[in-house]
Amino acid sequence: MLKKPFLIVVGIIFIVTLAGCNPENNTQRNSDHPINVTEISAKNTYDQSKSNKAKKILSKKENITRVLAANTDKILIIAIEIPHHERFGLQKVNKELSKEMDEEFKDIKVELVTDKKIVIELEKIEERLQNHDITKKELEKELKHISKLLKEQT
Repeated sequence: MLKKPFLIVVGIIFIVTLAGCNPENNTQRNSDHPINVTEISAKNTYDQSKSNKAKKILSKKENITRVLAANTDKILIIAIEIPHHERFGLQKVNKELSKEMDEEFKDIKVELVTDKKIVIELEKIEERLQNHDITKKELEKELKHISKLLKEQT
């Protein structure tokens, strides 16, 4: 008598488990759905075409969820976010992507970071660039400040 309810409960648990493993319910980003990349106007205070190019290249990478970038004539700072479960391999990913970006942009100093503070700072800079609310001098100062912060961390 006890076997029938037990089998029903086990069956329900099995069905619920299978439903949870459905790939359509997966919250990870598929390569079919590219990440949202905000392109900054190249006709801005500073030509941001290098930043936009870096964003396009990095947004095609499977393990990147967000890309932010800003540049001056001398420096390109790129901030990326990766899924939390992939942070154990962060050093390797950072090294590989930094090398790729250095090869792509040989005429400019490239700094690729994953630090959340820098992501937030670059987000503010991108917003100001988008709104035409930053001067050339302010942009240089902000990126120089971020570069200085990066050197302090290492």
